[in-house]
Amino acid sequence: MEGNLKNSDDYGIIPRSAIKIFEDLRQPQYSNHTIFVSYLEIYNEDLCDLLSDGMNKVIMMEGGNGTVCRGLSEEKVGSAHEVIQLMHKAQNRRRIGETKMNDKSSRSHCIFTIRVNASVQIPSGGGNLALEGKLHLVDLAGSECAKSASLTTGVSFQIAL
Repeated sequence: MEGNLKNSDDYGIIPRSAIKIFEDLRQPQYSNHTIFVSYLEIYNEDLCDLLSDGMNKVIMMEGGNGTVCRGLSEEKVGSAHEVIQLMHKAQNRRRIGETKMNDKSSRSHCIFTIRVNASVQIPSGGGNLALEGKLHLVDLAGSECAKSASLTTGVSFQIAL
């Protein structure tokens, strides 16, 4: 999902998604926006926050608004470059092991979430509309064993009013 973070030609779906989101939010109809990211690792039934310096344990709870991951941090980011820096930080914390197909195979499931809050100017002087969206990107442990065709990593976002 990360791809090669040292070479932009080899970026995976997470960096490419972040770049596309920030590009789209530069369009003039967006009066302001804030973006937050989180990165959850699931390993041997333990939940860990990959963006936290202390590798905080996370607790999954059922609540009135659905399932909540208590203790999972969200980092506010101002650019795709900041997202990529957080990915570097998180990569060093992921649990990996060797398999026959990959010497650095992830041994954990991970969920990377990008949350976008934005205001869109309504045409004809109708004010602003507040929007919130989440993009969850999931990496399953050992998924390199799955037979798959080549993937297209082009990402497109559109907001219909």
